Parts: sequence; C-alpha cells; structure tokens
Amino acid sequence: MQKDKLLSMLGIAKRAGALSMGHDAAVNAVFSKKAKLILLSNDVSERAKRDMLITAEKHFAGLNVLQADITMDDIYGACGYRAGILTVNNAEMSKKFISLINE
Repeated sequence: MQKDKLLSMLGIAKRAGALSMGHDAAVNAVFSKKAKLILLSNDVSERAKRDMLITAEKHFAGLNVLQADITMDDIYGACGYRAGILTVNNAEMSKKFISLINE
C-alpha cells in the first residue's frame, strides 16, 4: 500500500533530519530556500493550505506543493510529531515522495 510506504519514508526522512514539521518551521524552510517539497496532510485546514501555496508562489517559484492521502494522526504515528504541513529539505527524498504520491 502506498500509504504505508509514504509513512515509512516520512519516518526515514525525520530520522535523517530532512523534514521541517509544522507551519512555522515549513515557512522558515521555504524562506531559507531549504525546502524542496511542501507536503500537506489531507486534513489540514483550507487556510493553512492557501497560506502555504501563497508562500511557495511568492518566495520560491517552482516549489512543489502536494497533498498526500495521510492525516495528521498518521504523520504523528510515523514521526512522533503531529503536523499537517511538512517540508522535505533533501532533493533526492523529495523526488521519492513525489513518485510515491503520484503513483
């Protein structure tokens, strides 16, 4: 199941230090140009989603923003931190996340 692979990959990325978790950390990663991918849970608020889309458009054109079929509770189970917005700060890992989400 892709969801299991995605959650497993989240755990690996967390242990590797390649994630910024939560709204403020994600915004800081975008501003500092560390973010390679913005990942949203499917139960994140519309306001937070819109805010991240605007932030990505204004400050880092071409940054992918994807909504995954995972919940904040799923993210908590995989990473130990409940967040609806994540950034992947590693180019190779971001490619893997994109391929897992688009399958």
